[in-house]
Amino acid sequence: MNKLKIFYIIFVVLFISGCSIKRMTINATGSFMEDVVTAFFEEEDIDFAKQAIPANLKLLDGLIKGSNYENDDLLLKGCKLYGMYAMGFLEDTETDKKLEKENLKKASYFYKKAKEYGMKILVKNNDFKNVLDKDFSEFEKMMIAFNKKDIETLFWTAFAWGSFINLNRNSVEAVADLPKVKALVLRVLELDETYFYGLPHLFMIVYYSMPKMFGGDIDKAKEEYDKIKNISGDKFVLADFFAAKYYAVQKQDKKMFLELLSKVEEVSDDVIPEKLFTMVARKKAGILKLKADDLF
Repeated sequence: MNKLKIFYIIFVVLFISGCSIKRMTINATGSFMEDVVTAFFEEEDIDFAKQAIPANLKLLDGLIKGSNYENDDLLLKGCKLYGMYAMGFLEDTETDKKLEKENLKKASYFYKKAKEYGMKILVKNNDFKNVLDKDFSEFEKMMIAFNKKDIETLFWTAFAWGSFINLNRNSVEAVADLPKVKALVLRVLELDETYFYGLPHLFMIVYYSMPKMFGGDIDKAKEEYDKIKNISGDKFVLADFFAAKYYAVQKQDKKMFLELLSKVEEVSDDVIPEKLFTMVARKKAGILKLKADDLF
């Protein structure tokens, strides 16, 4: 065996070993990120959480890229955290209209990124990939191919996708995807409507509070709100905020609007272990209440 062949073999061995070490490091760090996500949702200081999450998001981006976008656990964490960051810290956080406009533009970008991470997981299902650009009837029928192990990916992808559409209602292209998002959420509801305190019903509150031209039905919006209250034991107050922002405003019921927001402001931080959801809802409620005169 000549020296060139020996050198080649050594190079290949080192290269493969290097790739394996990199993959092992990414996988190990990815497992650690599960604790980061849990700690983030349970954080007791909302300002600290807001300051801490961008660094964690960039770390996730690096890990996802390093995994060549193949690690589903990392992709799902990216989908959840980017969506939660946009909802929690960019939407409904300003009374100044100029700052609000800037924040919503950022939120739209992060929702799109979250959706793309989620879609990278979903398109690994060939049945789903094959119907993405086909008639909605085929897309809807395909949903049965997803089962309980897909709940998190289905929901958080739909959450990001639907939130992006909600911020881009003037885009015909974006709004055209709304039935597909609804189909994803309905599949989650079929599989487990109690997922995370009934969170899938939160999307349906927003959907049914939309104008009729988008599929809205104000009575159904109230039904969805009642469902999430029953499932969560009336503890998931982010639902009360969403009901105020969408259902009460669409119904033009100012009394209900103010009552719901006051309820959110008065609830204890630890009503659920995931304190951040409660604190985010409270902060948003205080800001939304200041906009009452513009909304009614």
